[in-house]
Amino acid sequence: MKIFFYKSILVFVLFVLTIHLSFGLIKKQVKREYTNFISKEGIEHVKDKIRKEIKNATKKKVLINSEDAELLNKFLIKLKLELEKTKNK
Repeated sequence: MKIFFYKSILVFVLFVLTIHLSFGLIKKQVKREYTNFISKEGIEHVKDKIRKEIKNATKKKVLINSEDAELLNKFLIKLKLELEKTKNK
């Protein structure tokens, strides 16, 4: 019975260490990506990418299909109404 108890504790400790280390590595990777993203080079990269996408979009004849345009229109009308409600309060 003692051996089972000791093995169970060992497995539990190894499991906790594995989880702790894996989350630590994930946390470091996310922090590194976030730091790279907010750096000047990262911001410039995002700006360049947005500019490139806007240039590509302006070359197209149709930017969005009619179904998406209708959905956006309804959303903007609803947003405008809610903003007017909060403005009048």
